[in-house]
Amino acid sequence: MALRLVQAGEGHPRPLVLAFLVSSDLDPKLRAAFGPRPCIVADGLANGPMMEELLEFAHHRAGVHEVSRVALIGYSAGCQRVRALCMSGVRASAYLLADGTHASWPPAEWQIAWLRALADDARRGRILLVATHTFQTYTEELPKGRAFASTVRVLRMGTGLPLERAGPLERPAITRQGALWVYSYASAKADATAHAAQCSRVLPEMCARHVGPWLDVEAPRRTQQGRGSVGLGLLGIAAKLLFQRPER
Repeated sequence: MALRLVQAGEGHPRPLVLAFLVSSDLDPKLRAAFGPRPCIVADGLANGPMMEELLEFAHHRAGVHEVSRVALIGYSAGCQRVRALCMSGVRASAYLLADGTHASWPPAEWQIAWLRALADDARRGRILLVATHTFQTYTEELPKGRAFASTVRVLRMGTGLPLERAGPLERPAITRQGALWVYSYASAKADATAHAAQCSRVLPEMCARHVGPWLDVEAPRRTQQGRGSVGLGLLGIAAKLLFQRPER
């Protein structure tokens, strides 16, 4: 298991941040972006434990007993874990997808539908969705059986946005609709340096600019229906409660 505790966080309840395909080099930047309150759990691998194991890890390693809000963060192939969690029924308060919204070639409808649903909720302000992309379209020109859809193509299909403009790291093109934010970064058709910068620089910037402030709100009150903050004493029940959409 490649899970690690970046930060235990403080308070009850506290926000829970889950980040996938994020190396330990980013840990100081994540702590600076979110401040001391959230519990931050990261995985250096794209594939791995799902929600119940992630909750159990936070419970035992960080002493988390209640969760106020959840953020799911993926870089590159780590976005596939976010997709898998969404399709398993997990509903977070905030999502950050950093240059990782790939799909098969051609894309299957189910690979677009989950993103379309998140984008629609974000437009209505129910959740926060921040997505970034480069223009590395070489993936669609690979030999048959190896090709896969580029991140910009999948974002166009999932959000309905044209996403034709782009800018450098310092001034990306920004498209916003409600709580849906898409950042478009210029790149070559095949550009490993631009892709790496999406993790080392862009991801922590988006955490500080959007995800951290979204989580840093008054924790929702517990209701009779069990929505709002989530107790982690019984992890099986806690996982089911997290599947419900949090109130805002």
